[in-house]
Amino acid sequence: MLQELERLLLVQQHDLEAREIAEKIAALQKRRASLQQAFAREDADFAAQKKQFEELKRRSRERSAEVDDLDTQVRQDEQKLKSGLASYKEMEALRRRIEQNRQRINQLSDEALALLAQVEEEEPKIRAAEAAFHKWKKKIEEELAQIDEEISTQQKALATAHERRAASVAQIDPALLQQYEHLRHRHPNPIALVQNGICSGCHLRVSEIALERLREGAEIVTCENCSRLLYLK
Repeated sequence: MLQELERLLLVQQHDLEAREIAEKIAALQKRRASLQQAFAREDADFAAQKKQFEELKRRSRERSAEVDDLDTQVRQDEQKLKSGLASYKEMEALRRRIEQNRQRINQLSDEALALLAQVEEEEPKIRAAEAAFHKWKKKIEEELAQIDEEISTQQKALATAHERRAASVAQIDPALLQQYEHLRHRHPNPIALVQNGICSGCHLRVSEIALERLREGAEIVTCENCSRLLYLK
């Protein structure tokens, strides 16, 4: 095999290695993005559940506070009636207001009790959901950390592959390198082994003339079918 082709084979090895590493990095980044999207969805869903529960508690507190306020108002009005200091007209107005407020208290008390029952029913559910969410979140964060570490490792390996390639490229004839780079745009493996008269790149038979030239080893030979650079072992 020509020495130039041997050097070019080494470049191809670096290129294939870099390609494989780049694909690993892309897959890791895709997985990372998928996890982040899943986390965003779950976080939004749990936040919505928590917000709904907080709204339920707020309504329960408001109803209870309304009952307390009305009860205080009724007690104050009853004290005024007992004092006898109000006029007849004022006393009648106080009696009507007391009756209305008592009716309202009964209505609001029922609502407050119903809301409180809902809060007591939902609270264990939201606590369980919160615990499950934080457990899942921890698992996702650990996986993301592992992915980031692996991406960092692969990026260093990719940089090393590029450095090795650069060192190998420096020893190759520019014209041959240009031919190789042109082929690399079409084939990930621009250099192919010929086995039993078959090009390992396109899997088609190589002509006898090309095989003879390969055996002689005096020049660079290309596949008549796919244009790859050929070599024999």
